[in-house]
Amino acid sequence: MKDQQASYPQLRFKGFTDPWEERKLSEIVDIYDGTHQTPIYTDSGVKFVSVENISNLETKKYISQEAYNKEYAKKQAQKGDVLMTRIGDIGTSRVIETEEPLAYYVTLSLLKPKKIESNFLSWLISSPEVQRNIWKRTLHIAFPKKINLGEINQVEVMIPKNKEQQKIGSFFKHLDDTIALHQRKLAKLKELKQGYLQKLFPQNGSKFPQLRFAGFADAWEQRKFGELYKKNLERNKDHFSSDRTISIATMRFKKEGNGAAENSLVSYKVLREGDIAFEGHTSKRFAFGRFVLNDIGDGIMSPRFTTLRPTQDMPIKFWKQYIHYEPIMRYPIVNSTKLGTMMNELVVDEFLNQPVLVPELSEQEKIGSFFQQLDETIALHQRKLEKLQELKKGYLQKMFC
Repeated sequence: MKDQQASYPQLRFKGFTDPWEERKLSEIVDIYDGTHQTPIYTDSGVKFVSVENISNLETKKYISQEAYNKEYAKKQAQKGDVLMTRIGDIGTSRVIETEEPLAYYVTLSLLKPKKIESNFLSWLISSPEVQRNIWKRTLHIAFPKKINLGEINQVEVMIPKNKEQQKIGSFFKHLDDTIALHQRKLAKLKELKQGYLQKLFPQNGSKFPQLRFAGFADAWEQRKFGELYKKNLERNKDHFSSDRTISIATMRFKKEGNGAAENSLVSYKVLREGDIAFEGHTSKRFAFGRFVLNDIGDGIMSPRFTTLRPTQDMPIKFWKQYIHYEPIMRYPIVNSTKLGTMMNELVVDEFLNQPVLVPELSEQEKIGSFFQQLDETIALHQRKLEKLQELKKGYLQKMFC
C-alpha cells in the first residue's frame, strides 16, 4: 500500500484535497488483447491498427467487416476506450476518439473504462509512477519485450474522485492539443522550406530556378568545385583546446571534447568558419554521405574527416543550404566517393573537378538571407515545442501520485 504522503500529488487544482485511492487496473478497466493472427488485408473496410499506429491511430491497413465481426464480437473498441502498447513499445496509450469500428493487433491491449475517466486514464498510464509499475511487470527477456495481459491487470495505480479525474484529463488533453498544433506548424514550416529549396535552386539540368527574387534573371553560371574550394590541410598549430572540438554530425562544439588526449590535438584538422567537411556515413536521406558547413566558429575536428576551404569570400548562409542539399550534391558526391572501411570516402581531386551551378554573389546573399530567416523561424517553433513537451513532462511528474 502507498504511504499517506504518496496519496497526495504535489500539484492539484483548487478545491481538491481528498487523498487518492490505490487500485489495480483490473478494478477500474476491462482489459483485452488484439488478434494474434496476421489478418488478410483488404482495400477498404475496418481500420486495422498496431503498435506503430499508437500516436494517432491512423493506418492504411484494413480488414473486412466480416473478419472484424468474427474476431472482435466480444472485444470491440469503442469511443472512449483506451489502447495501450504491450509488445515492443510498452505502455504508450491513446484514447479512441472516433465512433468508427477499429480492429487492433496483439501488440495492443484494449482498456475499457469501468470506474475511471478516459482521458485521465490515458495520462495516468503515461505518469512516471505507473510507467515504473508497468516496467517492473514487463517481460524483458522476451524479444521483443512484452507485458502479458495478466500483468497489466495487476498494475497498481492511484486515482482521485471522478471530478478531479475530469479536471486533470481535460487539462492534459488541452495541453496535448496545443503540442499537436505546434508540431503541425513545425512540420508545415519544414515542408515549406523543402518547397523553397526545390524552387530557388535549379533542378533537372536547368540553369534557371523556378522562383527568383526581383531583379535577378541571369542564368546560373557553371563552375567547378575546384574554383570555389580547395583542400584544407591546416593542422592545430594554434593549439585549440579540446573544448573547441567540433562534432561533424551535429555541427556543434563538444565542450567535453571527444576523449582524445590533449597532446594528440596537434594532429587535429582546423575547421575555420565557412569551411566544409565531408561526413561519409550513409542514411536514408543521404545515400552516399553529405557535406556540412561550419557556421559556428573556428575549431578543430578529427583528422579522419575530409575538409575543404573556400578559395574566396562566399556567403556562408547560402552555401550552408546549397552544399547540404541532396538533390544538388548527389551526383558530385556519387562521382567522387569510394567505399571505405566504416563510411564512404571522398576522393578530393575528383570532387573538385565536378561541375556546379552558381548564381551571382548578390543573388547568393539574397537566397542565403531568406533561408537564414526561415531557419530561425523553424528553430523558434522547435524551441516552443520542446518547452511545451518539457512542461508536459513536469506536470505528469507533479499531478499524479
